[in-house]
Amino acid sequence: MERDKFFLALDQDLSCEYKSGKTYTSSYHHHDGYEIYLFLKGKANYYIEQNCYNMKRGCIFNIRPNELHRVECFDHSIYERVSITIRTPILKKLSTGQTDLAKCFYSRPFGKSNLAYLNEHKINEFLFMVHKVENYINSKEYGHDILTMSYLNQILLFINCQFLKNTNTSHINAMPPIVNKTMQYIDEHLTEPIRMADVAKNIHHNATYISRCFKKVTGVPLQQYIIYKRIILAKKYLTEGYSLNDTCRLSGFNDYSNFTRTFKNQIGCSPKKYQEQPF
Repeated sequence: MERDKFFLALDQDLSCEYKSGKTYTSSYHHHDGYEIYLFLKGKANYYIEQNCYNMKRGCIFNIRPNELHRVECFDHSIYERVSITIRTPILKKLSTGQTDLAKCFYSRPFGKSNLAYLNEHKINEFLFMVHKVENYINSKEYGHDILTMSYLNQILLFINCQFLKNTNTSHINAMPPIVNKTMQYIDEHLTEPIRMADVAKNIHHNATYISRCFKKVTGVPLQQYIIYKRIILAKKYLTEGYSLNDTCRLSGFNDYSNFTRTFKNQIGCSPKKYQEQPF
């Protein structure tokens, strides 16, 4: 898989798009910013970390930085969705001491409770605000920047209200158990050497069968997925100010040269340069 399919750097502070087209499938990837995704039409699954959701019209997701996710369409019907991506500084700038607009992204466990449902009235309310942002973000008329941020503020307030009152809604996880258990094992042993023989023993399946099922569901080989998770863990330590050597060790890379080479290949810059970036 190409590097930019794993880490999709946001090239704009704000992107707001309504898309409609034929079948679309992506491999697991992550951003350094936030994403809001509304599903409108089609037949598709949405994967976030260890969870898989069978989507229906009105499914809305919030995805925070470094959460691995992917979409899988499973027929050729028209696929419609809205996607909004926001860089962290924008979210911080719009928040106040009384209202943290990132609250809904962090008031839940990592990789869980990403989904809420909108009825038709709420879908139309949300789409009205989305279209306003779309129009003003590309406009040159006087005040377009202020109007863009005004409607983005309304969208973020809307999303927070939907998710923060959605705590009692349960969702069926459609992730195949063999893949779910494999991901859980990887998370629990990420900083240790992970051998396929140990995975097979824990999951109680043949190693070849596990690898085949994992690749089919996630779109990436199991060993590559382990590297992805270790890189994301390394990014966390780097942003927290850990030294490069400590980051290498704590994220499961025992060889420093391999760590720096792998990090640059996956993220597009060296660990040192990544750590020097403002967050």
